[in-house]
Amino acid sequence: MKLARSASARDSSASTQESILATARTLFAQKGYSATSTQEIARAAGVNKRLIFYYFEDKEKLYMATLEEFFSRVEGFLQNFQIKEQDLSDPWLALLRFSDNIIRFISQQREPVLILMREIMDEGPLLEQITECYIRPTLSAAESYFKEILGQDGNLQGRDVHHLLLSLGGANLLYFIALPLLTRIWDLDPNAPEILEERKQTMRRFILRSL
Repeated sequence: MKLARSASARDSSASTQESILATARTLFAQKGYSATSTQEIARAAGVNKRLIFYYFEDKEKLYMATLEEFFSRVEGFLQNFQIKEQDLSDPWLALLRFSDNIIRFISQQREPVLILMREIMDEGPLLEQITECYIRPTLSAAESYFKEILGQDGNLQGRDVHHLLLSLGGANLLYFIALPLLTRIWDLDPNAPEILEERKQTMRRFILRSL
């Protein structure tokens, strides 16, 4: 009986912690770091404010936790793109597959992406830390992948991989940042599976015509 209560308490604690994290992720995505208070997060999560400090110590660590989870998923995403023999034999197909998967991944991570975009646009107080801990290693891994597969094509020697990544990332990030606007302009759900499939095919045509 004692063990059952202990397990129940652990489950309740984990549920409370996840509720705080999920609520903070939504509010940080909507308002940014500076405009979101711990009191507001606690009220929206339906918990005592002291629990935020119990689980996360302070607002900064809670904020970073919303991004740590995201970049952990980014790392897992990039691990799926370790160089394979078929990538080297057909780099263009590998590039198109990379684009498809970026769209699928970002569509499932819109709140963390918005948090990150707000931090960049505001030149927020944690931008330097986020850049060094997460963004620089992530971009380095992506650049290594692109240099390896695209370097196989003699016509691509000297191509600026930085700009290639920026173009691919920017085109896809803008789409998901602009979802509220696109919903109103198109009068449909731009995040619906069939529309995302259209987006993948459009990006494929864009890549093949541009490179």
